[in-house]
Amino acid sequence: MVTETIKIEGMMCGHCQATVEKAIGTIAGVSELKVDLATKQATVTFDPAVTKLDVIKAAVTDAGYTVKN
Repeated sequence: MVTETIKIEGMMCGHCQATVEKAIGTIAGVSELKVDLATKQATVTFDPAVTKLDVIKAAVTDAGYTVKN
């Protein structure tokens, strides 16, 4: 398992946070997820044999938010 922190721009409210949680949480291989609205970050633990960080970042982008590097 790998844990990564992703910085996300565009989250403004609880609905935004829930949208990001749903987008990441439905990806196969994600075992733990914490989306923090205050710090605008998502901490994701996932199995790199099942999914990749790029797939997780793409899900955030597809949900309408910007991933910061």
